[in-house]
Parts: sequence; structure tokens; C-alpha cells
Amino acid sequence: MKPRRQMLRAWWAVMSLLTLSRSAAAQEPYAGFDAYVAKSLQTLRVPGAAVAIVRNDSVIYTKGYGVLAAGSHTPVNEQTLFEIGSSSKAFTATIVAMMVSDGKMRYDDLISKYLPDFKLYDPVASAQVTLRDGLTHRSGIGRGELIWVDAGTSREDILHRVRFLKPESIFRSRWSYQNILYLAAGEAAGKAAGSTWDDLIQQRIFTPLGMTSSSPTYRGVKTTNLATPHAMDHDTVERKGQFNAENIAPAGAILSNAADMAQWLRFQLNDGVVNGKRLVSSAALRETHIPQMIIGAGGPGGGEQTLFNTYGMGWIVQDYRHELMWQHGGNTPGMTTAVGMLPEKKIGVVVLTSMDHTQLADLLMRYIFDRHLGAPVRDYIGEASTRASAQRRPPDTTAAHVPVSPPLPLTAYVGTFADSLYGEATVSIENGRLEFTRGLQHGPLEYWNANNFRWWSNGSISAVSMYIKFEVTPDSKVTGVYFGLAPDISLLGRKGATGGRGGRGGQR
Repeated sequence: MKPRRQMLRAWWAVMSLLTLSRSAAAQEPYAGFDAYVAKSLQTLRVPGAAVAIVRNDSVIYTKGYGVLAAGSHTPVNEQTLFEIGSSSKAFTATIVAMMVSDGKMRYDDLISKYLPDFKLYDPVASAQVTLRDGLTHRSGIGRGELIWVDAGTSREDILHRVRFLKPESIFRSRWSYQNILYLAAGEAAGKAAGSTWDDLIQQRIFTPLGMTSSSPTYRGVKTTNLATPHAMDHDTVERKGQFNAENIAPAGAILSNAADMAQWLRFQLNDGVVNGKRLVSSAALRETHIPQMIIGAGGPGGGEQTLFNTYGMGWIVQDYRHELMWQHGGNTPGMTTAVGMLPEKKIGVVVLTSMDHTQLADLLMRYIFDRHLGAPVRDYIGEASTRASAQRRPPDTTAAHVPVSPPLPLTAYVGTFADSLYGEATVSIENGRLEFTRGLQHGPLEYWNANNFRWWSNGSISAVSMYIKFEVTPDSKVTGVYFGLAPDISLLGRKGATGGRGGRGGQR
């Protein structure tokens, strides 16, 4: 362990020198800013980050910090591409606003007007769901992430399977975050324009804004100046694979950099006007920026300086220190983004990071807003690190799982299982143990208790650890397997079994 720790210390030292040497080459927006960011990266163990600040329609700061990957000496700069995750949703909402401006869509049009085969599980919701419902997260359906995460499904497959996803709340009754409805809105906009979401993003936003390096998905990336995704495994920084979310792209697949995202901030703060040319009507864009649904306590975006917390379309609309704020974060399995604006103060901030679920992005954005507003300066990063250290506990070895044998021979569990929501999954025996495969995910099944197994899988997008339960008849026949994350759990019936069940939802 000692050489490893020495190597990590050396890496952080090199990263700090790289950060500080670049900071001397540009004018800091606030005294001590570069040193604070460099220290923050080290404190929260984030390998790389980039910052953009826009004020009064001027880009006052773009800067890269740290390195492209843990152990690398190649510095991040303002052109380094990062995955922006769900910050992509504001781009999709803006594309719909542009279609509304063009007279090709209305926010309250049915999604089925553009996607005739689109249906939801609840017939009432299915008959009434609109673009506004999808863009404001009020459809009532659950997240259903395993429909698309490493499932090997296409966009068309996902939009078909969503009809088998049970609602988690009454249609339009409350805010419930959803990725699949953003896919539907993006695909609908493509149909309305006689194009595709990907091409619309490129032609209607990236090109006129001068976002020359940004790409709707990894498919269009041509540069090697890419930040590497990372995650924390206890106290160790680990590299992760790229989040190639082609099948859910309108909800979270865009890649961009600090220089390009600065132009996105200018566009939003300037009411849809770029270089004197209006790209979207003021009325249509305004709909994305005004409260549409109350998020409520415990939802994203809240904080001690926030009194109200609502959702517009692609933006969380709230207050920050009594100032109106539009913001939307993004998180992928390896990167975290914060994009925020105080429109009445004409300031916008983007923080891109190469670490999964790090607090750095959001806290640094708020730190910048505080400096701009002249609020008391707080070390948000240091406070977060102290809280994390206090909450860290040694592993509980007293409750360790004791391996035992499953109640049936391994061959009894082997087979192919399927339902309409999640498609097919197979159970096989490899090297004397059960393996579970679904889509791009494959991994061992560890027996837990009763008819329950724990599945350990590494897919192309993310690692999965979840429990899977087999359905076993009184005469010890395996007839199905329960798959999914609560509350979206479905029974996949064994294919070819007499009297087998086809899973939740049937073949509607």
C-alpha cells in the first residue's frame, strides 16, 4: 500500500502544479480563485475540471484544471470535452421551443401527434400526455432506467417499451423525474422538423452559437482532448468507461467544453439572441424558464439558501440568496456537471468535472455566485469534505454474508426469461457458477437466501449490483425471475415453459 500512496501523492502534486501554472497565464475573476479550485480538486479527489463564467453577455473566464485522467500528466483546458449528462435536457427543451417558434409544434400538443405509436401504461395518461408533460416531469410514470441502461435497446425500442412501465403517481399529480419522456420530446421535435434530434442540436444550436467542439453524442466526437470518467471506490479514484447514451440521447448524451458552454450561457441570458440574431422567440423560450411544476422538499436543487424550488422545462427554477436562478445539473457514471444562471444579475456559470456524483460542480458554482453577489465567503468544499469524513464508517463485518448453496441444482435455474418491459435475459452456468446476461450486462449470480440471488454486473455504461428473485413452484420448477429496481420490478417468464407467464404488462 505504501508505494501506491506515494504514487497518489505524486500525482496530486503534479496536478496541482499544472493547475497553478496555467492559472498564472490568465486574469482570475476573483482574488484567490485558481488556488481555491486547485485545492478543491485535491480535497474531493477530482482528477479534472473546467469552469466557464459569463457576465453581461461577455465571457469573462474559461479555464481547465487538473488532468485528463488519474495518473496522466496531460492538462485539462477550456477545450476539453466532458459528458454533461442531464444538463442536456435544457438543449432538448430549447429545441422544442424553436419548433414552437417555427409554428411546427405547440407545447400542449400530444406526443402521439408526432410519434403515433407512443403509449403509456395508464390509458388516460396515454390519451392525454403532451410535450409539456414530458418536459416538466409530470407524466406520473416511474424512471424505468433499466429499460435503457446497458439494455442494448434502441431509441425506438425504449419508446415502445415505456407502455409497459407502471406509473408511480397519478398523471399530472406531482413532479417525478423521468429520462424516457425527454427522449420522446427530442424524437418528436425531430419528426416535426423532418429531421432528427441529433441534427437539430447541431444545426439549430451548436452551429449558430459557435459551439464548434460540442457533439450530441460520442458518435460525433473527433478529438482526443477528452476527459476520462472516474468514480470513487471508498478512498480510491477509479477510471470508468464512457457514458455512450446514444439510445437516450435527448435526456443526457451531449458532450461539451467550457469554451462552448460559455456560448450556451450567453444565448440563454440574452433571451435567445446571438450576435444580434434571434434564434427562438422570446415567448417560447420564456416557457422553459418559468415554474411549471413544484419539485417539493427533498427534490434536487434545494439548499440552505433556497426558499422555492420548481421545474420549468429543462431547467430547475428557484431562488438563490433571494435572486432568481435557472440551473440544471448533470451526472453520468463518471462525470458531474453544474450549469446555472442568475438572469437578473446577468451572470452564468458552468462547472464540468470528471468524477461521478461529486459535490464539487454544484458547490463551486454556488461559491462563484457568492463571490459575485458579495455574500460572505464560505469554504463549501472544505465543509463538504468535513461532513463526508464524519459520515464515513468502517465496514460492518459482523453482518457479512455467509455463502451457502441454493435450494435447487444450478441447472434448474438455467434458461431464457422474457417480458415486454425488459426484453430477454438468460441464465447460464459458467465455470461452475450461475451467470445472468441481459443486453450489454453480464455477471455472476451469488446465492443470497431463499430464492434470492445477488447479481454483480459490469456493463458498458455502469456497474450494477442488485437482487434478483426466482419464481419457484411448489414442485421446485423455476418458472420466472423478478428483475428490476423498485418500484419498476417485472416478472420475466421462462420462455417455452408450459403455462409460463410473459411478465408484467403482456404484449399491449
